[in-house]
Amino acid sequence: MPAKASDKCRQCSKLSVKSAISLHGTEGDGCWAGEPCHKRRTYYKKRDLYNRNRRLKYHGDKESAAQLESISIPTVPAVIVYFYRQRKDEPLHALAVELWVGQQKKATREPVHTLGWKEANVREYIKSAITSFSQQYEVTINGIAATVELNPQLCPLAPCPLKLGEQSQ
Repeated sequence: MPAKASDKCRQCSKLSVKSAISLHGTEGDGCWAGEPCHKRRTYYKKRDLYNRNRRLKYHGDKESAAQLESISIPTVPAVIVYFYRQRKDEPLHALAVELWVGQQKKATREPVHTLGWKEANVREYIKSAITSFSQQYEVTINGIAATVELNPQLCPLAPCPLKLGEQSQ
């Protein structure tokens, strides 16, 4: 069985070399032994790392490998709808729809201006986008996963009525 770790040496390993020598050298309590103390200090500083590496060498990292294999990212299709408007109670300026499967963007319906659209028109447009995504990629999509509200000033469409109004002023 290995010798018990010395508390005094463990505390000494946390000090700098100069302060350890002054505290435990000839001017201190006299326990400083030169090279053996340097090696012991290094061991105590890196003890956890040494023990971990030894365990991995003998036992392998089977648990971590098994955990990594068991974790899988679900590839559930998700529809994200982008609404270009200031607030929810203001009229909708533009609308865009994206399909994500897992971590990849699969399809995008580019933004369209929705000036004069009623709420039913917006719902129908989103429903048709979801239907076309389902047919195109042969996946089952259960509604909208997320909605994102964007400022109408960020509208990427040209010509844009908001931007035309700003230019004429």
